[in-house]
Amino acid sequence: MADVPLPWRVEPCVRALGLTCRNGLWTVWNPPLWASSTAHLTREPFKPTFVHMNRRPEFDSLRGILLVLMTLTHLPTRLNTISNQPFGFVSAAEGFVFLSAFLVGVVYTNKIEAADPNVLWRSLWQRALKVYGYHVALLAFAFAVIGTLGMATHRPAIHNLLGFFHEDPVTALWSSLFLLYCPPLLDILPLYVVLLLLTPFILLGARKAGWTRILCLSGLVWLSAQLGLKRALYDLLVFIPVLPWPPLRIELSGAFDLFAWQFLWVLGVWLGVGRATAPEKREVVSPVLLSGALVVSVALLLMRYQVGIFSIDMDLYGALVDKWTLAPVRLVNFLAVALLASWLSPKVFRWLRPRVLEALGRASLPVFSVHLVLCLLSLALLNENEDPLADWEEVVVLVATFTVMLLVACRQAAALRNSHTP
Repeated sequence: MADVPLPWRVEPCVRALGLTCRNGLWTVWNPPLWASSTAHLTREPFKPTFVHMNRRPEFDSLRGILLVLMTLTHLPTRLNTISNQPFGFVSAAEGFVFLSAFLVGVVYTNKIEAADPNVLWRSLWQRALKVYGYHVALLAFAFAVIGTLGMATHRPAIHNLLGFFHEDPVTALWSSLFLLYCPPLLDILPLYVVLLLLTPFILLGARKAGWTRILCLSGLVWLSAQLGLKRALYDLLVFIPVLPWPPLRIELSGAFDLFAWQFLWVLGVWLGVGRATAPEKREVVSPVLLSGALVVSVALLLMRYQVGIFSIDMDLYGALVDKWTLAPVRLVNFLAVALLASWLSPKVFRWLRPRVLEALGRASLPVFSVHLVLCLLSLALLNENEDPLADWEEVVVLVATFTVMLLVACRQAAALRNSHTP
């Protein structure tokens, strides 16, 4: 039977969607990679169909869980011993960076095919500028409020946090604006800013050269970071005579090694692009791969807690699980846990909808920023000897912190609803 004729106004739209009707059945026409069997078709490589992914509640919930873990880790309470790396040699920071990269890959894939390539650049750099604005606001609060409080009260916890600001406030101010000086707790947003700025190069480079080359290049940079690339570049800058000033001490640049953590970001973007271009493959996970990930995760979890025969000498093998350089064993541990989480989370959140975690995850940037403000303020509660807080003080700190975080998330949700209201 020939194709069913369509009204002239309907036919272009239906054909544009790739629909055809044969024998009374509507089907989606998918051309092969090379259409050799159809002489009337132009011989062009198959281009993947990009799809718009609606907001997935499991992603928001995962980000909410990561925010809760980070908050518990950063607050000066006894719960930080539990929340710090509870699933092995994996912290919430790895999950936060990887999930952010994955969502960037999903969201910005469509812009790669836009007629104007400036759309991709402008969108990502505007996002980076927004994150940078939050970082500058946090710096202003830390220097103006926490720094002044530390000098007035002589709290050692605050002094250790902003020691360089107290030594040389002018240099600390301008170097922090250029992301050269990153105090503790305030060093993950600068990493996020730089990675967002690099993302257009990653996406466009992958489009021209292919993801294999991009991943290999990123992997080589990560490997160089394990061999001391950051220290080598710093030592080189020290001996360059044309610099008007010596660079800051390397420990002031933040704990996260950009050369190592960029690999995790590139992996996340790559997987996000794959999800956007081939959504039908997202549920296909090899049982063998899942079993291997489970074995690796359990073994490293037992090593993390030094259980039985899995006890290891951390002084000897600690470099293999170093957080700041994203050491090899830590990277393998995270990828194994991430694979298990990606397989399990849709099944869990299909039946369980943690609305509170979803709300926190949807407003991740403002909630993350306000959690840092509250963590900085909580350091002022520690006395000169840095004794642990009393039980009632810990309860007050925890209740106040999460209440404010939820209020910020609710305010963000209300603002989003109002912006969509005509």
